[in-house]
Amino acid sequence: MASPPSHVQALLPDPSCLKLNSVEHQDGGGRVLIAAAAFGSVAYCPACHHASHSLHSRYSRALHDLPWQGSTVGLRLDVRRFRCRTHDCPRVTFAETLPAVSPKYGRQTSRLSETVRLIGYVLGGEAGARLLMRLGMATSSDTVLRRLKVGPSIEIRGARALGVDDWAWRKGQRYETILVDLETHTPIDLLPDRSADSLAAWLQLHPGAEVVSRDRGGIYADGATRGAPQAVQVADRFHLHCNLTSAVERVLEQKRSALRKQLCP
Repeated sequence: MASPPSHVQALLPDPSCLKLNSVEHQDGGGRVLIAAAAFGSVAYCPACHHASHSLHSRYSRALHDLPWQGSTVGLRLDVRRFRCRTHDCPRVTFAETLPAVSPKYGRQTSRLSETVRLIGYVLGGEAGARLLMRLGMATSSDTVLRRLKVGPSIEIRGARALGVDDWAWRKGQRYETILVDLETHTPIDLLPDRSADSLAAWLQLHPGAEVVSRDRGGIYADGATRGAPQAVQVADRFHLHCNLTSAVERVLEQKRSALRKQLCP
């Protein structure tokens, strides 16, 4: 089979460390099989972190990748195993790691796993799996849920502008508190309940809050006052909109007679 054109190299998950060997259409064009190999003259031992140039062997990994032109894509990856020449290292051989391509023992490329995880966040397991099937990324609902569980970890830290709100673990029965960094628009922690004590304790443990955005209830107002007395407390956008809507409704109720006369003379 002739070598593919050089611009097809862009199909690979990480062209900086992979070399494209071939592209083959299978099942009447419904599936694309890409053969690639890792390249580079050195790899680093995961135990002692020393570089090794000594090639031991090669083996193949079969991965699922993002679809291409409506076709499902399989990636056959040729990976190398190296010898560790450090005399006091417990590892004799090790496989080169390609974290930008796929995690160790992974069956999907990292970019496909991230796509599955994002769709799972929006649709959940069953609906997410149905949509992925239509998009050429067939996977099970259990896999979608597993991707959600191993998502990127969240750094627990303080924030200059902190958003505080409750969320329902089980609506009407169990509520918890979510804390968001309003400058980066990222969640930073979850509290196990909806109470002033837990919020105050968290703010004391993570000082530095200058603005606390919250709802109109007294629980978070009390917690913010005790935990960060120096911070300015403001109503969040949702509750400001609720305040505006309520005020407009009251005005329209008071002016109902006048409005009726204007509209129906």
